[in-house]
Amino acid sequence: MRSSSRPRTDRLAGFKAFAPALALTGLVAGCAPFPTRTTVLPAGASRQSYVVDGRRYHVLTHAQGYRQRGIASWYGLHSVGLPTASGLPYNPDSMTAASKILPLGTWVRVTNLVNGRQVIVRIDDRGPFVRQRIIDLSYAAARQLKMIARGTALVEVRSIPQPLLPHTAAFALAPPPLAHNPLGHPPRMYLQIGAYAQRSRALALELHFMRLGIRPLRLFPVQRAGRILYILQVGPIAHVRELDRLSGRLTSMGFLKTEVIIR
Repeated sequence: MRSSSRPRTDRLAGFKAFAPALALTGLVAGCAPFPTRTTVLPAGASRQSYVVDGRRYHVLTHAQGYRQRGIASWYGLHSVGLPTASGLPYNPDSMTAASKILPLGTWVRVTNLVNGRQVIVRIDDRGPFVRQRIIDLSYAAARQLKMIARGTALVEVRSIPQPLLPHTAAFALAPPPLAHNPLGHPPRMYLQIGAYAQRSRALALELHFMRLGIRPLRLFPVQRAGRILYILQVGPIAHVRELDRLSGRLTSMGFLKTEVIIR
């Protein structure tokens, strides 16, 4: 979610002013859930390192070659007019987005991995500060990706050179044929628990989670930097809500570095 320096009461009051109009269009029900608390974005959020809710984030020195798959959310309209990390007010009609780690001003192509729709947006804010989310899209961008009603989408985010557009502009790409799927199959979502150097450790954890009823589990070896690691994942997981529930459970057990994997 986007953050602001305004108190939560001001943000909710602003939302109430929009609520009647939103109710007429059905947008209130379609919005992603509001944050349970307001995060005050520090002044250094546009720099290389900043702290939110006790967690330090490190901004990439450059975005060249950046590519990541994960879960996207979109800004609730209660954020309209609030300042972003770039200093500009949030405009739901501008095709912009928030990232925790990409440099402000980065241009990215966001692809909905379910329907193949794409948008090009400019990173102008920090967030979303919700676990297992990689990008927070403006209302306009989310609408183009057809993710308003669901609130989230499985996406691929890829950095691109600055397009030949006006400074504040961004645009939606023509949608591909309906039969097109970027992955060639329905996307499958997994929650990676960890990568372990010792097979015995990975096997012990697999057995532990099975006894707790956490399943289905996948355990497989991969070679990285000349050594074998054993990857432990839960999935495939059908719904983002179920993934969030499982992620919260694992966090409460001390597994703080779980990661969404989409294949």
